[in-house]
Amino acid sequence: MSKRIFHLVQAMNTVTVISFVIFCLHVCSHHGLAESENAALTIVQQEDDNGVTVEEEKGEDHQIKWFLMMTLSIPTHEWQAVKEGQAIPAGLHVRMNLETGSREAKLMDGENEFKYWQDGDRQGMMNMDKKQFSLEELKRALKDFKTTELDDTDLQREAEVKKKFKTYEELKKDFNDINMDIKTDGEIIEDMIGKLRDKDLERDNLLTTLTDLEYYLHQIDNAVLFKDMGGIPYILKIMNMTQDEELQMEAAMVLGAATSSNPKVQIGALEEGALQLLIRLVSIHSSTGLRRKVMFCISTLCRHFPFAQKRFLELGGLSAIGKVFEESGTEKLRIKVVAFLNDLLVEKKVTEENLNLDKSSDLEKLKQYNSVPLLESMKEQGWCEKIPTLLQVSDHDSREHVLNAMKTLVNSCRNNFIQTSITLHSLRTEYIELALEEDDGDYFSNMVTLIDSLIQDIKRKEEL
Repeated sequence: MSKRIFHLVQAMNTVTVISFVIFCLHVCSHHGLAESENAALTIVQQEDDNGVTVEEEKGEDHQIKWFLMMTLSIPTHEWQAVKEGQAIPAGLHVRMNLETGSREAKLMDGENEFKYWQDGDRQGMMNMDKKQFSLEELKRALKDFKTTELDDTDLQREAEVKKKFKTYEELKKDFNDINMDIKTDGEIIEDMIGKLRDKDLERDNLLTTLTDLEYYLHQIDNAVLFKDMGGIPYILKIMNMTQDEELQMEAAMVLGAATSSNPKVQIGALEEGALQLLIRLVSIHSSTGLRRKVMFCISTLCRHFPFAQKRFLELGGLSAIGKVFEESGTEKLRIKVVAFLNDLLVEKKVTEENLNLDKSSDLEKLKQYNSVPLLESMKEQGWCEKIPTLLQVSDHDSREHVLNAMKTLVNSCRNNFIQTSITLHSLRTEYIELALEEDDGDYFSNMVTLIDSLIQDIKRKEEL
């Protein structure tokens, strides 16, 4: 009986609320929507990812009417039928009544979860487990945040940051400057040649220019461009005229970089008279350091270029570099000379071994190499005696260069190399001991193999 009375009272309350809503709608319709701009309605949105709900205020009468009509009546902990088209505030428990076929809703059980609230015409559901902020509260908080004054510590920190980092305008200016200064390699080389032409260029600037040129001319295309722009004569002039050894050495490195494995530049340098200058410098200059750089240039100019090798012999180059064996303190320079001559002999040997009789280019190359009497000239000028004297050097790499040269010349210098047998066996014993102590690699073992091979070649010639 009491339960029926409760449902009757609830029904009467519902009728009263509906009557009140109809009255409100009737009153509002007489005032018009334009006069209700100051009215406020809060629609509570769902929580965002931060768990903060923001109340968005609308302030238009037609929204009030719509909300009152479409939102479920004041929810309670009892089930209420949801009419067709009615909105259900978030946080309510919803079910389907199988007897009536309609949806029903009620407040969730428990004190936490969502809670219904109403403030005049404003109503909604509040999540009691998360903070709620109105739009005005957020606005006030942001306003306070923006107007917060910096204390001395903050100002000091800001000044330190400004010192470490550039402003946007400064960065923008730097990038603009960079874009304005971008040049191609050709333009850079042209500028450098212009500096070489400048007779008033300071010594340090000239040295820097030569250093930069060496870097750029290692690229084959840049070296060709340098030759085509007429840069070689200026390099030769610096090597020939100046008394500054450092400038001469750097100029030699520039020429060596330009002619290395670059036939077009090799031809251009030869035509400009580079070989004559290099031979003269290696024979008369007092600086061993400069002469080593010059030998580097001679090597890059003559390698894989039989015509330059022939010109080297014609200009007395072999005799000029042979003089270094008569001077003291020139062991490293002598090793460079021996390595250079051995490279030229090996080039010809490899060409003969890989000759393709069906290719006219191979036949022409061999013809050019055969026109260079390097081996005969070396025998005539006593190189069979000069080279074995370098076996006494203590540096292992230098010994390897000497042994390789002797291996190449053994067929032509047999009588001279026989006299080195004691020295060779002594070296073999030394390298066997070093090979036994060798933990990483097989360098010393390879040296033993090289010496054994040379000794066998000498003995074979003795038997013949």
